[in-house]
Amino acid sequence: MSTSPFVPGRPGETVNAAIDHHQIVLILVGLVGSGKSTFAQALERYCPEFVRCSQDDLGDRRSVEVLARRSLREGRSVCIDRTNFDESQRATWINIAREFPRVEPWVIVFDTPYEICAARITERTGHPTITSPELGMQVLQRFQSQYRPPASHEGHTRILYLKPSDCPDNGYSEADVREVLRRLRESPEVVQSAPPLLQGSG
Repeated sequence: MSTSPFVPGRPGETVNAAIDHHQIVLILVGLVGSGKSTFAQALERYCPEFVRCSQDDLGDRRSVEVLARRSLREGRSVCIDRTNFDESQRATWINIAREFPRVEPWVIVFDTPYEICAARITERTGHPTITSPELGMQVLQRFQSQYRPPASHEGHTRILYLKPSDCPDNGYSEADVREVLRRLRESPEVVQSAPPLLQGSG
């Protein structure tokens, strides 16, 4: 029995029914504390056709790649729950999507200001890898300096930016998750552009 990724809309409706039978590699992008894992956990809870692939839980990127490929081979969609802070990080998941027919790489950017991320980190407990606020701030500062937003030449086909006002304070309900997926599914298809020329080339 095959499974079909969940889609916003009517109860029981599937992503495959709405997007011409594509699977999704959903790439989450954002700083530490921006809200990625909160969304990814709710997505997996309410949309079991999505497999959450979390580097914090799995330990390293290679393990995330293994789980993502296995899940795609099984006909499921995947949610890549890690910072994915620059083009080279995101390219791993876009290239994996291209290994499979009819798999679409989509992106959600958690556009959360640094100050809000920092405040969340100071209150965070029970994180699998960030064991103290001090360590969390070090990681946040490093990732902020390395962060580069997604660009249209990278290869994703849809992108959605979520601000803190788009994210419920008390956690995502099923309706909230459906709404985010609806907005992403209905966002304009990304028009692929040529990558920028390196300085001094040409």
